Amino acid sequence: MWNVISSFGVVTTVTETPSDRLTPPSGKGARVVFDVHRDVALDPETTWEALIDWAGHGDWVPLTHVDVDVKNPNLFTAWSGPGASGWGRRLALEDRMQAITTEFDAGYGHCVVHKLGPSLKGVAELTITPGPAPGTTSIHWHENVTVRRLPKFLSSLTGKISAALFNMALGRMEKWANRKH
Repeated sequence: MWNVISSFGVVTTVTETPSDRLTPPSGKGARVVFDVHRDVALDPETTWEALIDWAGHGDWVPLTHVDVDVKNPNLFTAWSGPGASGWGRRLALEDRMQAITTEFDAGYGHCVVHKLGPSLKGVAELTITPGPAPGTTSIHWHENVTVRRLPKFLSSLTGKISAALFNMALGRMEKWANRKH
């Protein structure tokens, strides 16, 4: 297990959650598993709304654009990389997803997203709880995916880099949500 504790939160790589056992990654490539724990200065409802605003992820996840299916808002595709929102989609990573579970009640939220390919297969899981101080929220973001065309020996390094990038993105989400509300 790998941990980094800083003013930005806790970044941890782990092995498995209950959702992983229900939807294990599949396909050829490297298995990448990581967890990010971060407290944000947002109330749980605002945090939840920002996290499940799939199209909004493009506003706070660097180099990312998200297309949401107009007929089914639980289906969406994230394009990440240079030119993700236009000319360079051929260079971007295509990540088709479906939100399977989105439950929020009294400050507690849980969302399970299946990664459908072609580049990533597996599961992402978001959990929020009221934070340690009033008006704050604790976020736990877990990913367990197979990354197509990534050599297996890069799994651990990719998990560590991904966790750091997701932690940074959650900080950007916090600022974005504060400006929006």
